[in-house]
Amino acid sequence: MKNTIFPLLSLGFVLAASSAAFGAQVGPAGCGLGFNVMGKDNQVLAATTNGTSGSQTFGISSGTSGCEQHGSMAQMIMFIEANRVALSNDAARGQGETITALSSLLGCADSSEVSSALRANYPEIFDAHPNDSVKISETIRDTVRRSRSLARSCQSLG
Repeated sequence: MKNTIFPLLSLGFVLAASSAAFGAQVGPAGCGLGFNVMGKDNQVLAATTNGTSGSQTFGISSGTSGCEQHGSMAQMIMFIEANRVALSNDAARGQGETITALSSLLGCADSSEVSSALRANYPEIFDAHPNDSVKISETIRDTVRRSRSLARSCQSLG
């Protein structure tokens, strides 16, 4: 058993590095060990491997296993995962500490403008993806990018 674990781990690391080097696009099962081992051809096995190994969560947090994030995207995902309910409530009100913290994370000069953008786009951001921190993060980033003034003032959009 000991003789087979090290080669399998080594293979996983090599595959993770090679997928990052070639800029591979992940399939519907997402990034993680399942993507690296199964590729885009067998999404059922890729999703099963990702789910049972926990590699997708690790990959998103660390930016490995085909889960490369731009700039502070991984930090934003972790922030939203930890503060999703409070951020949703603050966005609905158009003000709050979590929006101020998120604005800082994004490198935005004006948190009140971020608050307005999140409130105006609340259904698209939070109602469409109530439990998916990655989708919420991507939608917030896209919302900020669509605003010309926010796109200029926010330095860490990735």
